[in-house]
Amino acid sequence: MNTHDRPRFSLTILVPFLCLFARSPTVTGQDSAAPAPAAERPTVYIDQGDGKAISEAIHDLPEGGGVVVLGPTLFPVSQAIVIDRDGIELRGIGRETILRLTDGANSSVIVVGSTVTPVERVVRNIRVGHLSIDGNRGAQSFECCGGPCDSGGLTYIRNNGITVRGAEDIRLENLETHNCRSGGVVLEKYCRRIHIVDLESFNNEFDGLACYETEDSSFTQLHLHSNRSAGVSLDWKFNRNLISDATLTRNGSQGVFMRDSNENLFRNLYLRDNGEQGLFLAETREIPGSACQRNRFERLSITGNKTQGIRINDASCTGNAIFESRVSGNIGENLSLSVPGMLLNAEKVRQD
Repeated sequence: MNTHDRPRFSLTILVPFLCLFARSPTVTGQDSAAPAPAAERPTVYIDQGDGKAISEAIHDLPEGGGVVVLGPTLFPVSQAIVIDRDGIELRGIGRETILRLTDGANSSVIVVGSTVTPVERVVRNIRVGHLSIDGNRGAQSFECCGGPCDSGGLTYIRNNGITVRGAEDIRLENLETHNCRSGGVVLEKYCRRIHIVDLESFNNEFDGLACYETEDSSFTQLHLHSNRSAGVSLDWKFNRNLISDATLTRNGSQGVFMRDSNENLFRNLYLRDNGEQGLFLAETREIPGSACQRNRFERLSITGNKTQGIRINDASCTGNAIFESRVSGNIGENLSLSVPGMLLNAEKVRQD
């Protein structure tokens, strides 16, 4: 690339600029995902370019990491932006910063973690936020990177807006993900202490947010709507997490789909007008010990869903309890339990 053709970016310390976007953690008092203050970290600003320029800027940061700030423009992405180094922050200046997958790219837009399967190394202390992701799903041929899923190499990675795999102490905040060929945001391959704050995810081919092998994490201020599958899918080893202050509406199947999910807290959820159940709990029949157990649901509003409000599908899903909630006006049953009385405190649920 000739010098005059390179995208404009500079290595500088942008203290006044970055202060506009500083946020205190709102979900947990122990936010180990927080990097050092921006004033102490090398910072690159990119005001035009593409996904390759963003990847190069991340790669060129010093060994200790740093910050890449994107301007208020459209950045075409033809190959996933991979953040597989510790201590990296990638941020825009709001929804005006748009990462859009190019036609036929057949890729995730951002991958946090290793692209090797199985994952060889856990990445830590990464932030991504204050931007919008357009997966351009109508112009993609495959759900997985480059070809049929799980056929080797990068095809183990689904073409999500953001894929997080093999990661600890990660914070995703103030994000919009839409039109993705697979899911909006997907966590997999061992994730711990992932904090997602202020996510809108819609019009994705599958789920707005999907979490596999995820523990000790928190998800708050979610608006997940109009996805073709579930708003949230929790399908494998989802344990000891918090989901709070979320609106899940008009998704094609469930508001929340759960299997193999244990000891989680769901608080202040609004599940409305989904194509099947508002809340669905089950076990994975092929995997022993994969039932949903000891989950707590507080202050749920579940209305207008097309089948049941709450469906607990298997007798093995024990020890789940609901408090201060309303389940009413669903087209099928409000409460559908495989064993009567198996949802603790269900007699106090409002069904008017």
